[in-house]
Amino acid sequence: MNDATADVKMLVDERSIEQLMVRYIDRVDANDPVGAAACFTPDGVGIYWGEYQGRDAIALRLAGILDAFTATSHHLSNVAIRLDGDTATATAYVYAFHRRVEDHSALHVWGRWVDRLARTAEGWRFAHREVVIVGRLGDHPPAVNEEKRLVGHPGRLERQGPLNLGSSPRH
Repeated sequence: MNDATADVKMLVDERSIEQLMVRYIDRVDANDPVGAAACFTPDGVGIYWGEYQGRDAIALRLAGILDAFTATSHHLSNVAIRLDGDTATATAYVYAFHRRVEDHSALHVWGRWVDRLARTAEGWRFAHREVVIVGRLGDHPPAVNEEKRLVGHPGRLERQGPLNLGSSPRH
């Protein structure tokens, strides 16, 4: 395969994965947990504050989450995809607005999706998706053990003390 053909194949695969992410959030926001779960491989794993394997288990978990809201609106950005043949990894930033059933109050959630994907006969599908929450606004009362759930960036580095660049030139 020449370089141009490989580049086109890479772009098509990346676009297909982005469209899978969009299809997933469209189905979530449409209150269609079965449609969202169809974006996974049949034995896929969803990590939603617990591990759920298989489309049926994922659909049931998503339905349980969605039952608490009259509306959701998910917004996706900073999509980074790394292809490796018929598998891929991806991360994306997500902002989600939620309107609660109980009192119509708003819940705002910021997080990341950390995905492993597989090319299947159906096209690209999530083999493993973890929802990592970075921050929330609108809890009432704040969630118990919130600091344990808000892990921030999945690859966040822990630094000791201030950064000392020594004699490195500044740009």
